[in-house]
Amino acid sequence: MKRILISQRVDIIDDYGERRDALDQRWASFLRETGALPFPLPNDCQSLPEILKMFPPDGILLTGGNNPVKYGGNAPERDEIDAFLLDYAVTNKTPLIGVCRGMQSIILYFGGSLKKTEGHIGVWHSVKGRINRIVNSYHSLTTDIVPPCLEVISYSMDGMVESAKHSTLPIMTIMWHPEREEAFNKEDIELFRNIWNRKAEII
Repeated sequence: MKRILISQRVDIIDDYGERRDALDQRWASFLRETGALPFPLPNDCQSLPEILKMFPPDGILLTGGNNPVKYGGNAPERDEIDAFLLDYAVTNKTPLIGVCRGMQSIILYFGGSLKKTEGHIGVWHSVKGRINRIVNSYHSLTTDIVPPCLEVISYSMDGMVESAKHSTLPIMTIMWHPEREEAFNKEDIELFRNIWNRKAEII
């Protein structure tokens, strides 16, 4: 089984004065289907160097939740964690997948930009391109400018970028949430498995 370091969303609990790290339990079930096990990371950048030194990962997963601060988000620690993990993945050529907010972090990291979109929260829609099927959608931000190092894999029917991959590194992005499917999609399972195993042709 592959060891996958997985980021967590920040839930702000005002009544207790707490900022809690949170992860959908279904990520563990989904990752097992891809031949991997999740190792959740705290949103504490000072801890990451030692964690990565003690537990070098086979892959990294940047999950959803919390918009980037530049676009109205309230969890700067997530921006910091995602950038740190991307630095590590690029330096070490570690397989990395970004889901929803994770994709947004990748777009920003490589010099792209985002914009607001409507009609993509809590809906199902088609994507077209090298991936052609129905996917779920839970985001209010979408890609505006695609960095040159990323190749778009699929678009929504209204022209929004839904997935992309890096031209030379084992980095993949998707805007839908495979963990939120009632029955996990076989194509998502295969996609993640290919990234973890560094397949040259991931789609």
